[in-house]
Amino acid sequence: MPEAIELLHAEVLDHHEVAPDHWVITLDAPEIAAGARPGQFVMVRGIQGTDPLLPRALSIYHADVEGGCIELLYRVVGPGTTRLQEHEPGRRVAVWGPLGSQFRLPEGDRVVLVGGGVGVPPLVFWAERLAALSVPMEVIALIGAQSESSLVGIDRLRRARANVRIATDDGSQGRKGYVTDLLPQAVQSARATIYACGPTPMLKAVARLGKTLETPTELALEAPMACGVGACLGCTVPRREGGFARVCTEGPVFDRDSIDWETL
Repeated sequence: MPEAIELLHAEVLDHHEVAPDHWVITLDAPEIAAGARPGQFVMVRGIQGTDPLLPRALSIYHADVEGGCIELLYRVVGPGTTRLQEHEPGRRVAVWGPLGSQFRLPEGDRVVLVGGGVGVPPLVFWAERLAALSVPMEVIALIGAQSESSLVGIDRLRRARANVRIATDDGSQGRKGYVTDLLPQAVQSARATIYACGPTPMLKAVARLGKTLETPTELALEAPMACGVGACLGCTVPRREGGFARVCTEGPVFDRDSIDWETL
């Protein structure tokens, strides 16, 4: 494991539900917090027991360097996240990271964040980091979910001075439809840079729109991972120029033109 990656048995400092089946866990991990960058992730696994055996990859939601802790937002969907949800404050989990690539600084004076489902965490982290810069820029956050009850990270985005626009599948809040429907208007004729994270169909649509709008676009991919350090080759995606890239080490952040979206 590379020297920059920290393996810790981190204490759970806080763990609470923020929406139905959506939880935020806070871990005492000063080494990881100090090195974490928006777009990166960590691997997390409970220490006790061997079921499930494999860890889970979770994007970093927030890193508090002074406090020495990180926050992870996740949705309970299977045995791994179900076990993680059972970890109350005071218990410990195995966590290693920070892992993967990070978002690059924007080229223009407008940033458009596009998040769907649990793809919101790295975008919140990025919005917070951008807000801390002294460079004036406009940040627009386009957030999509199945319904109003599934929306997460909205308050944090607004505290980071992002202009939040919402789309829900059922129309319970914001525009009814896909979050990508909001993208053309958000970009308009401004010198914008798009950053996106979410399910693959959404990322494909964002990549296609970014190309059509001739707007620099970076996408944080989601993929099944067993190790997080490039050893198992379980998270490969096809490159546009041929061959494959490992999401865990060469990603998860990719430029829109580097992935073969038709094959993926």
